[in-house]
Amino acid sequence: MIHKILLLFALLSVSLVSSQTIPKTENICFFQDAKSGNPITIVNDSLVYNGELKNPSRLKHTDYPGTLNDYRYSFKIKKQTFLVHIGCGPVLEYRNDSIVRVDNSFLQQNQYGASTFIYKNQICLFGGYGMFTDKNIITRFDFLSKEWFLFNIKGDEEPSARSENINYFDNDGLYIFGGWSNKTIPTFEKDSSLWYFNFTTLQWIRLGNYNETLLKTISKFPYYYYTFQTNNKLYLQNIESIIEIDFKNNQTRYFENKSIICNIKPYFDNNSNSLIYLQALNGSSQLQLKTISLSELLKKPIKTEKLYYKPWQEYLLSSFWILFILILFYLIYRRIIHKKGKHFMFNLSKNKLFYKSKIISNLDPLEEKILIYLFQNNNTYLQLNQLNIIFEKENLDNFTNVIKKRDLVFSSLLVKLNAIVAQNENPLVLIKKNEVDKRIKEIKLNPLYFTLK
Repeated sequence: MIHKILLLFALLSVSLVSSQTIPKTENICFFQDAKSGNPITIVNDSLVYNGELKNPSRLKHTDYPGTLNDYRYSFKIKKQTFLVHIGCGPVLEYRNDSIVRVDNSFLQQNQYGASTFIYKNQICLFGGYGMFTDKNIITRFDFLSKEWFLFNIKGDEEPSARSENINYFDNDGLYIFGGWSNKTIPTFEKDSSLWYFNFTTLQWIRLGNYNETLLKTISKFPYYYYTFQTNNKLYLQNIESIIEIDFKNNQTRYFENKSIICNIKPYFDNNSNSLIYLQALNGSSQLQLKTISLSELLKKPIKTEKLYYKPWQEYLLSSFWILFILILFYLIYRRIIHKKGKHFMFNLSKNKLFYKSKIISNLDPLEEKILIYLFQNNNTYLQLNQLNIIFEKENLDNFTNVIKKRDLVFSSLLVKLNAIVAQNENPLVLIKKNEVDKRIKEIKLNPLYFTLK
């Protein structure tokens, strides 16, 4: 009897577990119903799971091209849920476990990997790939005519053509960056610009370049990113990390991803502040509906950075570093020159000569007068005879004695200064012959060794 009870309990447990899973298949359409707020899972275009993965109902639908797995662009507008084909064209509405086609268009196959957003309750797509080319157009679906139209964009500036780019939108505008060109070349490698489409002016604006960390992180997993957005932030999730992007406050935060690996593109439920997604069970071909709170996802922060730098900030930053390097080189140069020579400084206010901030006190009055005279005329060469005026006051009647006295004092001055500066490579006083009369000597203090204060 006990064995029968245990067997019955086991069968009920298996039945209960299996009722909460669905077979893993390529044809799954997963989205949130705008009216009820429930997750909707449609399997193989035939079974509809409204909420939990149990008690499915048969899907009722009108005709539509392809399979529902191809209708990956989902929109919630005024309690209505719409699904758009990934190539653009057919538009379906989900109504109480039924699918109804609401467009008069055709399967355009022109905007695969487009960015989706809502503008004035209109379904809009930016960019995408089709007909062997990438696009940078914006198309919108008109609910009155039930046709697609090209959005009338103002201004000349616009992002390059691309598909699969990362995007975020709110009531004010659309942000995009990254993506692919011709399905093979990462756009983020050749264009690290963050673009903004203003819903008021209908113009594109290049906000600046997004930061290097974001570029490297995206480059590491260019194919494997799930994105979802809350009311004011965008989240990028791969197998290693979760990136929180706050466009309004120009901030990027990085978190470790230890909680979630999605198999089907998730969506964010604002009512429960949680991420809803389908995930394969370990070692099983079954998919299970999972819910995880945003706080649980963001519990392991790594770092915070600016999202982007404006063009003038980039220029200012570059200019700052150039200026810093120039100042550094100048200081090094001044230091080298100082070490090589500029040891002597004459202070005019104190009328004293300094060597490395110390007063030179072993000069006699006539030697100091020679230095003062040379400092006062340090911008030009002086004839040696011009120093005679210093000595003529003492020997007015004897020119020969003046010359002898001048040469003796001048030589003594040079000896004392050379003794202070050891191993100087250049002469302290520059001497040359007069260009007109070669017999006349001209002298000047060497600017490598002397400075005037």
